[in-house]
Amino acid sequence: MKNKVRILFIVLILSVLSSVNAFGAASVNVTLPEFDVRINGIEIDNKNKEYPLIVYKNITYFPMTYHDSRFLGLETKWDNISGLKINRNSEIGTYVDTYSTVNKEIYTASIPSFKVEVNGKVIDNSKEQYPLLLFRNVTYFPLTWRFAVDEFEWNYNFSNSDGLEISNTYTRKVKIKEVKLPVVERDSFYDSAFTVSGDYFYYEGEKGVIYQSPISNPSQRKAVYELPLWTYGDGEAYVMANLTTVDEKVRLSYHQGGASMGTDYEIIINEDGTNEIFDQGYSHKIDMGYAAVRVDQWAPPFPNNLAIKLSGEEEYRPIGDPKYYYGTFKSGSGVISPNEYLVLTGDTIYIMAYEFENKNSTSGIYKVNINTGETVRLCEESAKKFIYNYDIIYFMDIDGYLYQYNTRVAGSVSERLTDFKVSDFTVLNNIVYYTTEESKGLELFKLGEKDSVNPGGQVKRIINNHGYLCFIFDKNSVSNYKMMVFDEDGNNVFKTDKNIKHVSINEERLFYIR
Repeated sequence: MKNKVRILFIVLILSVLSSVNAFGAASVNVTLPEFDVRINGIEIDNKNKEYPLIVYKNITYFPMTYHDSRFLGLETKWDNISGLKINRNSEIGTYVDTYSTVNKEIYTASIPSFKVEVNGKVIDNSKEQYPLLLFRNVTYFPLTWRFAVDEFEWNYNFSNSDGLEISNTYTRKVKIKEVKLPVVERDSFYDSAFTVSGDYFYYEGEKGVIYQSPISNPSQRKAVYELPLWTYGDGEAYVMANLTTVDEKVRLSYHQGGASMGTDYEIIINEDGTNEIFDQGYSHKIDMGYAAVRVDQWAPPFPNNLAIKLSGEEEYRPIGDPKYYYGTFKSGSGVISPNEYLVLTGDTIYIMAYEFENKNSTSGIYKVNINTGETVRLCEESAKKFIYNYDIIYFMDIDGYLYQYNTRVAGSVSERLTDFKVSDFTVLNNIVYYTTEESKGLELFKLGEKDSVNPGGQVKRIINNHGYLCFIFDKNSVSNYKMMVFDEDGNNVFKTDKNIKHVSINEERLFYIR
């Protein structure tokens, strides 16, 4: 009799121990959903998914993996001391999944006892009617209204015919994907040897070769251009190349030779692998189809250096007031440096210039009529950089203050936007972003907002293309994120704490390389 009691006691103890996990939490039975599940329009394969959705007490539970949470606009952070922290409106990633063997219908999960915070609020799991669960070492959240709607701001619907549908409240247009390509490593941060156009990636690989790879199969590649060795170097280095996409065409640019005796090249690489020279020499050129505008920037500088070629014309001809030196910035000390701030819209050219023979002349923004050649300075303030955006010209003066000028209003005067200096700025859909002075950390701000967009982040590169703004931050920045992307409405559509080397935005697609 005593032996039977002892055996029964041992069985009870073992059964209790078997229902307790490493965190000292009780175990519960969970099942896989018997209905279809779609997340942001993607059908989820729960039968083979490594971290499937599960059901407990007739409530569906969602896995807070790195990729699953970010696909629905959440950020998760874990450590042994603070536990799990989940915050809304973080990196919005693409759907990534790994698959295991075929899942069973019933599993055991546990109720975790570690600390959990959601949007800064502590969750007492012991008091939750539908507690958080731990399954395959991943925390699962119940899709109750409190969490899914109030905290995470998701949309979710269930019907017997369609099953469960979950989506972000904010649906972005851009599709974001990380790619792996053998892109050459560079010393210069500002040169990008990677771009996307149509159905292909273009990148610089080993030994100065520019490759084209299908987006559908990046492992395949075809050589489309061979960079020359840099003649001004030691004979072993290739020229420093830059790849961009302009008007759906791949543009390869590089400099050959020394500073004063060298030449700039701009090459168009066609989809069939052929190439053609777009421009050559110390110059900057834009081509709008009905007219091409070119500004010569040779050293030493000379005035009357702006030229135009209308559709049907064979040669470029000078345009604008011949007393001005165009396409340049003149510093307060008189140092001259070329720039690429050149816009052609309708019958008007907007360009930087100064009066060549006038020692007191400052760099300003001018408009030149392509039909009459009339040249007019728009504002008295000096200008170091300008951006034309929906008939508004935003510019930074020589001291670093920001202004705007309305080209639609006759007799308009410039309006000062800041009472502080900035180091750089950009504009998208009339939303102004600026970086602070170097002494203040080169942090990123939206004009009119008090707080930094990414506290502690030192902006190293700004990409303004195809309706999106991408900011890449220094890898050593003490900030949460190393890259952030904004759309035309100012929405942050993607951000990551990973160091990004290359990024390209084209046709509502963003591809990046780490």
